[in-house]
Amino acid sequence: MDTKLLYLEDQYQKEATGKALWHEFTDLIVDQTVFYPTSEGQPNDRGHVYIDGTEYIIVDTWSDGDSIHLMSHDTFPDDVNGKEVKQVLDWDVRYFHMRFRTALKILSGLAYTMYGATMRINQTYDDTAWVDLELDEISKEQVDELFAEANKIAKTNVDTSFSYMSREDFLKNEELMKICKGRVPDYEKIRILHLNGIPDQMEFGTNVKNTSEIGEIEFKTNLVKGKISRRINITLK
Repeated sequence: MDTKLLYLEDQYQKEATGKALWHEFTDLIVDQTVFYPTSEGQPNDRGHVYIDGTEYIIVDTWSDGDSIHLMSHDTFPDDVNGKEVKQVLDWDVRYFHMRFRTALKILSGLAYTMYGATMRINQTYDDTAWVDLELDEISKEQVDELFAEANKIAKTNVDTSFSYMSREDFLKNEELMKICKGRVPDYEKIRILHLNGIPDQMEFGTNVKNTSEIGEIEFKTNLVKGKISRRINITLK
């Protein structure tokens, strides 16, 4: 009962129509969806679906590894299976996540290039985001330098693009494995983000088409016992 992931084919698709395959109370699976599930440090999309003219508010989206589950405030009708399901994203929420995701990928790519730092984990929210870097410590001067370089890329109208690599080939690529610290999901194909100015990186989240959409990347002060934490918090202007 696999769900086709429309959000990876076109990250700017705001609406779609799918067919209901399965449901249980407030839980619905469709054959294809634009709703991104909570994963890879990116929160779930929110929005609405329409079935036989009735609106259902989608408050959560999650993946079981094969199918995407759309979670509603209200119980879906008993006869929903096989019916058409119109899906509409809360685009403002999704777009903020896209801008943050690309900003984090720029920062993590530059941190690797400039300081040999790898990314341990990252998280995006509606109005802020953070990335943990594998460094013993990082100075204020290094952070300032990192953000200056990141904003140069953000202001240079650089396009993003994606390709797929077999898991076998990915595991053989020393540079890609080094950047991700060998943390590779058990997928047959690995999605790769290409962005001129930073190293290629594994990425399964949603991103903007061009860095000019990000805005200015701002560092939020994060001090731990007088030192800057390895967790870099950001906001966007």
